[in-house]
Amino acid sequence: MSHRRLFFAAAPALAALVLAGCAGTPTHHSRPNAASLYGHGRRALEAANYKVAEAYFRSLKADYPFKHYAREAALYLIYTHFMAGHDHEAANSARRFIQEHPKSPDAPYAYFMVAVSESQIDLNFVDRLFGVDPAKRNIRRLRTAFDDYKKLLDHYPSSPYSLYGRYEMARIRNRIAKHDLYIARFLLEKGAFVASANRAADIVRKLGMTPAVHDALRILIRDYRHLGEPVLAHQAEALLKAERSAHSRS
Repeated sequence: MSHRRLFFAAAPALAALVLAGCAGTPTHHSRPNAASLYGHGRRALEAANYKVAEAYFRSLKADYPFKHYAREAALYLIYTHFMAGHDHEAANSARRFIQEHPKSPDAPYAYFMVAVSESQIDLNFVDRLFGVDPAKRNIRRLRTAFDDYKKLLDHYPSSPYSLYGRYEMARIRNRIAKHDLYIARFLLEKGAFVASANRAADIVRKLGMTPAVHDALRILIRDYRHLGEPVLAHQAEALLKAERSAHSRS
């Protein structure tokens, strides 16, 4: 079972529908009704035929926008995009659901799927083949995902998705810190001491709960020494000593 399929278990409990007369494929001679489109979409989704499922759910939303099925189709369309690996479309579909149904009991799920979809930044095959460090890649979407998880927790702190959201925020915070640490070290090696110090200081100020703080303080000390700022260097050394002491007690 793929990691994406696991998120189906987190989906809202959609109503079980008795769909009579939906077994066949709709013909071009008659317009399929909402129940038929929904039934075909569900079966295509369960068969992992995401392209076909997407077509049925899109048609259902377009042809029967005010039916109960359309709201259900909108939720399944989020999941269909996600399972197909179309993360941008999944996030956009989830955002549209929030806009159209802000008070829906399924809104927490939509917020959750926005964040999950935004955070799916996988290395491509070439990157995996040559061992490219994820910390060296652009992490703009990770920052966006962090903000989206925060929205989920702000709006629905007690939802079934809040625990996973907190876990993911901590994981994303660590990845952002690792990324910023890579840039700070790169700038230090290039002699851009002011830019390096600013980046390292941001890690200490904004990402203080991450393991990267230790190395960020060491970079700060070197930057301040190169810049002829002994007072700031001593302050960074004091913070590093306190950080080591706190770490040894934990």
